Amino acid sequence: MNTLIKATQKVNILKETDIIPFFDVLKANVTRSNMEMTVIFLKATVTDPNQNHVIEELEEQIANFLVSEVRNTDMLFKLDGSLRWGILLTQNGEEEGNAFLNRIFQLVKNDYFPSKIDSTFTLQGIIVAVKNDQVTFEDLKGKQFEVFNELSEPWEIEIVTSFKAQPLKRVKVSILEENAIFSEVLEMTVQKMVIDHFQLETKVFSDGYEFLKSDWYLSGHTHLVIMNDILPRKNGLNVLHTLRNMANQKKFIIYMMTNRKSQGDMNYAYESGVDEYLIKPFDLNLLQAQLKRTFARL
Repeated sequence: MNTLIKATQKVNILKETDIIPFFDVLKANVTRSNMEMTVIFLKATVTDPNQNHVIEELEEQIANFLVSEVRNTDMLFKLDGSLRWGILLTQNGEEEGNAFLNRIFQLVKNDYFPSKIDSTFTLQGIIVAVKNDQVTFEDLKGKQFEVFNELSEPWEIEIVTSFKAQPLKRVKVSILEENAIFSEVLEMTVQKMVIDHFQLETKVFSDGYEFLKSDWYLSGHTHLVIMNDILPRKNGLNVLHTLRNMANQKKFIIYMMTNRKSQGDMNYAYESGVDEYLIKPFDLNLLQAQLKRTFARL
């Protein structure tokens, strides 16, 4: 067993292969929780090339120093190759990552690094913000090699934002309305909305029977249903009961349009599973505001 492996075990640093499963689990929650995950890459360079013989000992000392500075919620790991590490910040974004690196750099430059060997080194850091659940650890690893090759000055910190772009989330929108003019107005109202990170696919049905006979509502996508309570074949309440009895009924967000204003009717609709109750006539701007609030929660 070589010195590097012994040093890694001594300070309990994860290996590069060990961090990948943790990364995959955390990134799966990035889009769903609308949170940001941050990975720090750190590279040390010995300033005197004649001191290469001290690299293994220096590597152990830097590893111990990093262990003393990271928090319990952070995951420190050793990258393949000499004098390279990574830190997975599980609960913080790029601003916290930048503050951490600046603090580490300042401690080293101010001689707070407890070195037992006569060797000087410099550090460079890369902060990668992740908000895209499609990115792989190999993508990040390749990117850090690319960025480190471009850094020319010691103590540089580079923030990488190319993995922050979130993939579009597909949402189906069904409009169930008998009145052709009003259904067209509703469709245009939905289609002209610009909602970040969502791709809306809209379809209009003249009644509940037509909707339930289609296979449009059977996919696993999030599905917004805007429907009138009174329809010629299978009214809105029939559709509501059918959808809420499905095994994956939580994917449906149901807006009920109605002329009924009584407290009893409203209570019955909400108890049956309606998410929003729209009393006609209603303002289309208000509808858009309600829809944006709904999408903000997804």
